[in-house]
Amino acid sequence: MTTPENPYAPPESLPARYVTPRLRRLAYVLAALAATHLLAVIASHHRYASLARGAAVSDVNWTTSVLSFLCLYGGATILARGHARGRMLFVVAVGGLTMSLRAWWPYSEAAMLVISAIGLAAAGALLAHFSRQQLRDAGLP
Repeated sequence: MTTPENPYAPPESLPARYVTPRLRRLAYVLAALAATHLLAVIASHHRYASLARGAAVSDVNWTTSVLSFLCLYGGATILARGHARGRMLFVVAVGGLTMSLRAWWPYSEAAMLVISAIGLAAAGALLAHFSRQQLRDAGLP
């Protein structure tokens, strides 16, 4: 007695939903730059906290910046792992950091970290877009 073929079983070889080696190398570069940025933020976190405690920067802007930084680092990690996802994390990071930039503008070191994070997040969004476009052109979801 034989069992019938399962019509709902996945195909034998599912195509990989990962980016090409070239885009993966670019994702590694982006992740390395994001890690360097994280180290710079950690090195100067006491200045950020003192600005927020001293009411020079509002709590809303400080919280928005922290959450946007986390979106940037999370998106860079997802992209470096080879997945073509995470574009929304980069878009949220760009939006949040752009909104909070005005509050950090008078403080040059903090403003430069925010501006560099905006650039990294924009590059990450573009890289994630190219990765998704590559998979879509290959016929993968």
